[in-house]
Amino acid sequence: MRWRSFPTRAAAIVLAIAGSSWSSAESPSLAGAVPDAPVQAQGAWPEETQLVVTSAVFDPATRRLSITGANFGTGRLPSVKLGSLALSISRFGDDYLTTDPLPPAVGPGAYLLTVIAGSDRSRFDVFSVNIGSPGADGGERRSVVPRGNRIRSVDREGDVGWDTTIAIGTDGLPLIAYLDYSNRDLKLARCLDDRCSGAAIRRIDTQGDVGWSPALAIGADGLPVMSYFDSTNRDLKLARCLDPGCDATELHTVDSEGYVGQHSALIIGRDGLPVISYYDKTHGDLKVAQCLDPGCARASISAIDRAGDVGWYTGIALGADGNPIISYFDSSHRDLKVARCDNPGCSSALISVLDSGGVGLGTTIAVLDDGRPIIVYWDFFNDDLKLARCTSPECATADLSAIDRDGSVGSNAAMVLGRDGFPVISYHDHSSSNLKIAHCADSACATVRISVPDAAGSVGWHTAIAIGVDGYPVISYYDETNGDLKVLTCGDAYCGTAVDATLD
Repeated sequence: MRWRSFPTRAAAIVLAIAGSSWSSAESPSLAGAVPDAPVQAQGAWPEETQLVVTSAVFDPATRRLSITGANFGTGRLPSVKLGSLALSISRFGDDYLTTDPLPPAVGPGAYLLTVIAGSDRSRFDVFSVNIGSPGADGGERRSVVPRGNRIRSVDREGDVGWDTTIAIGTDGLPLIAYLDYSNRDLKLARCLDDRCSGAAIRRIDTQGDVGWSPALAIGADGLPVMSYFDSTNRDLKLARCLDPGCDATELHTVDSEGYVGQHSALIIGRDGLPVISYYDKTHGDLKVAQCLDPGCARASISAIDRAGDVGWYTGIALGADGNPIISYFDSSHRDLKVARCDNPGCSSALISVLDSGGVGLGTTIAVLDDGRPIIVYWDFFNDDLKLARCTSPECATADLSAIDRDGSVGSNAAMVLGRDGFPVISYHDHSSSNLKIAHCADSACATVRISVPDAAGSVGWHTAIAIGVDGYPVISYYDETNGDLKVLTCGDAYCGTAVDATLD
């Protein structure tokens, strides 16, 4: 069974980069993606070199794995994992690998095989392989769903559910915007009840290869608006629903100056109009578009950070002063940065580096009740989920902490403030290919409760999170095993039974 690997939202699966230089030209991509189409919610684009595993065969006589593929790298020994077990390699080349004999403890069953390039550890692929008798050890994954949690596959037509983004409508029903990868369309699912037992599906934009990196918000008039990337024309676009169910829409191109619109994030300003942060790939800049009308037929556009290749993985929120504040990744220096806008339109901003050294993928930002921004992101050097808590509303500096260090975790992170005012974070555990939820017990996340509400296959990619009308989290995400859009409505604030943990 072939399992697609791709970057996170937030996420892209970009594994630890140990001391090597890294730029946008080296980030991961997905097999089968069309030219110039971005492959995920925000990260890598298909013109870039990818690592692909095409076969993995176990020899019971020698207990070795023979792996074939492409772009494994020849300058440095690749890494191979069978589940969480690191394997040693006896022979390798750019298109083949042979492992040493597997340890006796590796019994029959189905395993996830991960191959990571030696020369550029941002490139990898995952493959499902059988050792001995298929399924002899009960290797099939089973989801342990605590009482009260409900998981639904709300769209199963084709390969759907990429780049999800979620909001709660004025009627209390969850709305999910996402990419239909099979047809390259922007779609919207409107849940039929607050537990999302079913959904009405709308195709919002079908004009070419569209719908990448969507962001969703509810306008001041109660109507959904979505920013997204048009890969056919390489433009930033916005769709505005003309009714709550989005039976009719208006579409506008917001920015068409060059290759623009990836990594978009969206908020509604205090004036009731959309504000969009996004990446200008042509110039390597962070840009902001302040819409001048609800549908963004006209916009005021500014480049607010031009220092290198910046503006990946943007997150945006309204600061305590009513001006936007934006988190993002500096690809040139591999840093987490924040831009505090000087005015509602963000024609200029104060720029700060909050964390450095292989951090800042998949950023998401919120503002606490005390006015201090808080940012969740992926430390891809250490493969951890991290949090930056700004020391002031201006966010010139921040206190940093790791939320989860258990294995390879933290990609595809999304955050919302719960009813208690503390962060709730959904993210992907790529050691186990599970969906994880971290609920902070305080604003600094010194203590968190972590749960695994879905472990049924390779799940938890492209997560987005909101708080439902019952006060509990609602999470949309991609089921890679089945190619479905899934929605989890939690039965409590922690999304199931969890163990308290105090982290550094």
